[in-house]
Amino acid sequence: MFTSEIFNYIRLHGVISVILGGLVEQVIVPIPSPIIPMAAGFLLIAPGVLSLRVWWDIFIKAALPFAVGSTIGSTIVYLVAWFGGKWAIDKFHKWLGIDWGDIEGLQKKYFNDKSTDEFLIFIFRAIPMVPSVLISAACGAIRTKPLSFYLFTFLGLLVRGIILGFLGWKSGDALFEIAGGLDKGEMVLSIIILLLIIVFFGVMFFTRKKWLKKIGVKN
Repeated sequence: MFTSEIFNYIRLHGVISVILGGLVEQVIVPIPSPIIPMAAGFLLIAPGVLSLRVWWDIFIKAALPFAVGSTIGSTIVYLVAWFGGKWAIDKFHKWLGIDWGDIEGLQKKYFNDKSTDEFLIFIFRAIPMVPSVLISAACGAIRTKPLSFYLFTFLGLLVRGIILGFLGWKSGDALFEIAGGLDKGEMVLSIIILLLIIVFFGVMFFTRKKWLKKIGVKN
């Protein structure tokens, strides 16, 4: 129900809704992070042959607005952790979906106030299944410089948006090919790609506790 409302809003309002969706998903944890750029790729980009035009549309209609909205939205958690520290995170941990132990685990394993911190912000932001709110909170807690935080957050989310926007577009392209009754071989390949996308995100979701623990997050 909630997902269908998001899809309808994006369908009706286009790029503006992607910006707003990216902003909101940073502060309302129950919204699955991948759904906004994937929905944009699925709904706003016409199916067809992969081309430079398609990549440009993915960038303009899905990745860029998602990155802009999510970067702005990340400010709230960043500032909460910056000024409130442990007290604020513990107080709002149910709302944020993380607690102070998660931040400490990530900080001890990865962030050591070195030049590599900026690279790690970019990498973690770019990986679609890593909770973005955790990175915002960790950066605020260790007081990452605002310029580094916003620059590498934006760049990482831009990459995340391109990946997810493409997957969303490919899902729509696969459905279009199936509905259009194209060549049997192409149809089978499209179905396989679509199923792999669904299986990948399903596996990542249901095993998230295990792989989050491996990167220093206990929940």
